Formats: sequence, structure tokens, C-alpha cells
Amino acid sequence: MVTEVLNGITAMKGNRRRSARCSCRNRGFTLVEVMIALAVFAVVSAALVQSASFSLLQTDTLRERGIAELIARNRLSELRAAPRQDSTFRDPGVDRESVTMAGRDWELIVTTESTENELMRRINVQVAREADPDSVVAELTGFLGRY
Repeated sequence: MVTEVLNGITAMKGNRRRSARCSCRNRGFTLVEVMIALAVFAVVSAALVQSASFSLLQTDTLRERGIAELIARNRLSELRAAPRQDSTFRDPGVDRESVTMAGRDWELIVTTESTENELMRRINVQVAREADPDSVVAELTGFLGRY
């Protein structure tokens, strides 16, 4: 029994020696492994940067649309709130004006059209950047009665 225990201790010491020799080889990463890890990191980082820049662009676009819609609603509300008389009833046509809001200059295009009912007008309000008046950012349509 004593010999069996001694043989087991000797076998365990031998295993430690073998594992000590093997661990020297597995102590670090090879150059190829590090290069692959860096390549994967670079690809993931580039994708994250691209996603973040797209997100910022979308945020600016949404902000711009929100401001343009606010300008269109304000103008339509002003037209509806104005006193209505026969002399001030809007004739069909197109009016253009410049508006400054949120530190930007905007082109406001108000188109008044006749409807089947002669006591009603269709009002179409378009808002574009003043630098690019052909590119409409927001458009709002409403109706205005004579009385």
C-alpha cells in the first residue's frame, strides 16, 4: 500500500513536470493570432464609425424636417387666425417669402387655389432651404373659408 501511494506521488510529480514544459509553449499569442484579432477589430470599428456618422446625418435631417413642418403649420395657422372679410379673402396665386427660424433661412411658398366651393380656398404651404429653394423639406395643405 505504501508503494502504491509513493508510485502515485511520483506519477503526479511527473505530470507536473510535463505540464510545466507544455505551458511554456502556450504562454502567449502568436503574431498571426494578434494580426487576425487586429483585423477583426479594425473591421468592427469601421462599421461602428460608419453607423454613428449615418445616425448623426439622420438626426440632422429629422431636426430640419421638424423645423420646416413647424414653419408650415405656423403660416397656415396665421392665415386661419387672420380676420376674414370679402376684401381680405385670398385670391388664387403664389406668394413667396423668406423666414428665419432656428438660425437658418427658409423659403416659404404659399399657393392659394380655388375649390369647387367659391367660399373656400385650398392653401398649400411649402418650406424649402433658402440656399436650395427647389428642394422642398416640408409641405402642408389646408383649407381656408371666406367667413
